[in-house]
Amino acid sequence: MPTLTLGPFRYFKARANHPPTPPRTPPTMPSQKTFRTKRILAKAGRQNRPIPQWFRLKTDTKIQYNAKRRHWRRTKLNI
Repeated sequence: MPTLTLGPFRYFKARANHPPTPPRTPPTMPSQKTFRTKRILAKAGRQNRPIPQWFRLKTDTKIQYNAKRRHWRRTKLNI
């Protein structure tokens, strides 16, 4: 009796319990941005930084970190 060979796919199991992968969405930011969009992105980049160490060392300050810090992948700017 001949053996059944599956070729290079013999090591992969069928994905029976997984939903089909959704189609990829096109990028929403064009490569050629308007000046208004670029200015908004630049301001958001400047605001997205930790507070200075000297400000943390001041005597009466209660602020220890930047509460409005934004991660590029988790929180979007909606522009």
